[in-house]
This record gives sequence, C-alpha cells and structure tokens, in this order.
Amino acid sequence: MEVWHDPLINDAPGFISHFPGTIWVHSRNESPHYHALEQSRCETHSDHLVLHLSLAARQTVRVTDLWPASCSDTCQFLNGLAGERRDLCATFSIGKSVQGRDIVGLRAGTPGKPRVLCLAGQHPIEFSGTWGMRAVADFVTSQLPAARAIRQQFLMEVIPQVNPDGAVAGRNGFNAEGLDMYRAFGVQTDAEEPEAHESKLLWRWAVSSPLALWFNVHNYLGWRSFNEPPFDGYYTVPPALFSDGAQAQRYQTLCDVLRLETDAPSSNLQPNAHDANTLCYQLARRFNIPHVFYEINGSTGGAFPVR
Repeated sequence: MEVWHDPLINDAPGFISHFPGTIWVHSRNESPHYHALEQSRCETHSDHLVLHLSLAARQTVRVTDLWPASCSDTCQFLNGLAGERRDLCATFSIGKSVQGRDIVGLRAGTPGKPRVLCLAGQHPIEFSGTWGMRAVADFVTSQLPAARAIRQQFLMEVIPQVNPDGAVAGRNGFNAEGLDMYRAFGVQTDAEEPEAHESKLLWRWAVSSPLALWFNVHNYLGWRSFNEPPFDGYYTVPPALFSDGAQAQRYQTLCDVLRLETDAPSSNLQPNAHDANTLCYQLARRFNIPHVFYEINGSTGGAFPVR
C-alpha cells in the first residue's frame, strides 16, 4: 500500500515529518482492537510511505496513523456513562454544529461549586485528545475516592469532541466551514466572538457562568527520532496577561505543575506559546480564566526504537 500526501489535510513536508511513527492496523475479521504494524513493514520515502500488509481473501482492513475515536462512538460512550451512572452525571449539549450535529458533553459534580470545563477535538483528528477526555469523563463519574472528592468540590463539564463535523469528515484542523477552532479569532484578535460557528458556541458556553479552569487536550504528530518518551508537550501564555493577581498566581502554579510534576515536555525544554487568536489566550486576557493546554504525541504507541 502506497500512502501519499493529501493537500487538503496539510503540507507535504509536514506529512512526511510524522514518520517513522506508529501505523495502526485493524481487521474486522479478527479482534476489535488495532495493532501496531511492525516498523520493518513501513518504508518512509521523501514524499510517501509504502506499507506491507498481509491480507486474506475478502478481508477488510483499516489502516491509520492515529487510533481513531469516532464521533458516533464517543457520543455513545458518553450516553452510556450517563445511563449507567445516572445518579452521578448527565449529558448536555452546547448546541449544534454547522452540519447539525449535537456537540455533546457530560456533567458531574456539585452545582454552585467551582466550574471546570474540559474539552478536546478542536482539531478533529487529534484523537488522543478525545480519548483523554473520554478517560476524564469516566474518571470523574467513577467511585474512586479521588473522583468522589472532585465531585464534592467542583462542577465538572467534559466535552470530548467539540468539532463533530470535522471528525466525521476526517479533517485535520478545521470545521465544516474550513476554519481552525484552535486559532479561533483568526486575524481579528479583538473581535467580540470567535469566527467559527462551533467556536462561538464554545466561547458562549465557557463565559456563560464563572469558570474556574479551562482544560484543553490536543494531539500532535511528532516523529520517534525527534523526542524521547513520553513524547508530550504543553502550551502557555505569559502570567502577566492576567489582570487579576490571584488568578495569575494560580495560573503560574498550574504551569509549575506541568513543568515539574509531570513528564512533559520531552521535545522542548520550554513550553510553546499560545498566539493571541486562541481561546486560551483570550479567556485569560478578557476573563482571567486559567487553563491547562496539553499535547499528546499521537504518532507513537510507546517507546519503540528507531530502525
């Protein structure tokens, strides 16, 4: 199987720079799980890949460089949690996408307590973020002592896929309008609201009532030869951006935790910086809302050696 660059997704050098990375293979004739293709079966050339697969007659195989989390499956997962744990949580929607799909979330915790908004999927095929938010939804609605304590002290809102149209279409970083939900304000950084329809819905939801923390998880495709485990990273804004000194101190504490008490970052000694057109930047500047923005490297399935 030859794999070539699609100009509708990203630039050609960006495409090839993701490899060597994990290629996932799933056969409907076998188990329901994806398995990593042996690196010896993946040839990386200057402008394309060649994958060597062993197929049986009439066998259906899916091949992907990211372990997919489909929009329908994610909604089913959230509805399943809400059904099984109805005394602990409930689903909600922040509105419908451009193409009419509900943007579904899960709420758990204590009304009136500090509100925490957790999300992923601004860039729809960055599936590691969606999987991470699904895990957050599972955790905060569980019976673990730490989860029970969180529900007593906070109101948690988890939205694993804020760009369902892009997920269904397999878009890399855009919604159905062709707009980037991460760089939500485009070139109009002082606009009243973001430009993309789903970003407007998310913005209105975020500022509709006081928000204690904005937690945003993304996924990037780095290559194995570039960094060491755990391959992750994070983005920040200058603490001086906060006009509220107490919030600036809280945000600095969050940054210290990311830098000193987690495994991130591995590819750079310093975090990357949010541009002024991002929701993270504008929520901090306009509303003094601190955030955690974490990136998982979805091009790797673990610490595999480079061959």
